[in-house]
Amino acid sequence: MKISVITPFYNGSKFIKKCIQGVQSQSVTDFEYIIIDDGSEDEELLMLKGASKEFSNVTIFSTKNEKQAAAVNFGIKQAGGEYIAFCDQDDWWLPEKLEKQAKFLDEHQDIDLVYSDAFLGDEAGTLRHETWMQSRKVFVCTGGYTECAKKLFERNFICAPLVVMVRSNALLAIGGINEQYTSAYDYDLWFRLLEWGSKFAYLDEPLAVWRSHSQNESGDVRRAKKIQTKILLNFLIRNKKFVFKHPILVVIKFFRILLGFLVNYNPY
Repeated sequence: MKISVITPFYNGSKFIKKCIQGVQSQSVTDFEYIIIDDGSEDEELLMLKGASKEFSNVTIFSTKNEKQAAAVNFGIKQAGGEYIAFCDQDDWWLPEKLEKQAKFLDEHQDIDLVYSDAFLGDEAGTLRHETWMQSRKVFVCTGGYTECAKKLFERNFICAPLVVMVRSNALLAIGGINEQYTSAYDYDLWFRLLEWGSKFAYLDEPLAVWRSHSQNESGDVRRAKKIQTKILLNFLIRNKKFVFKHPILVVIKFFRILLGFLVNYNPY
């Protein structure tokens, strides 16, 4: 099996059908689709099974509610593919996402992770006129630790796991997702992949749709900022030389973090 696709699911019946359709409409068919139900209500699980029953490549696993990071980790352990891709229950892919990213990794054996841009969608599924990169004014970064760690510390330049394809051996080598982070675990994952020696590459086109809606906008923003701050602090603990090499950057970043707690400002 070339590719494993992982979707964590928790009471997401409102959006899951579109997500599954996006995965199953891919231009390649050589992939397995792993959906991890993280302790959903019975009715929600029935809706998930109904939305996926016509597809033979779907396997649904049920776990107790241990949050998304643990669910994704469970999926990684079940995956048999050489490459792993992720699609959250409320997002979806464009038809050539898997084909283009897998082809790139096939042709670039030195690259462990390839990412792309994403269109922005609203709760109804209507696409906006700008992409995630355009809306956040984010600059692309490619390469390894030397090229990307500083940029990643400044700001997360990868939209979400939604836009990524990564080699499974790299994920397994670093122990998968750090489950202590109940949100923003992908930010920590990018750091640890770079520290391990992975190189990142970018495909300059939107290959997915990142949906913004009331449920993912109304979460505990302050708590999410605390987790992101903890991720940065742990990165500095593991990479003490980074502080001495980029002292001004570190001071500015944590000043912005402090400002973010005082006013409605996102330093990430």
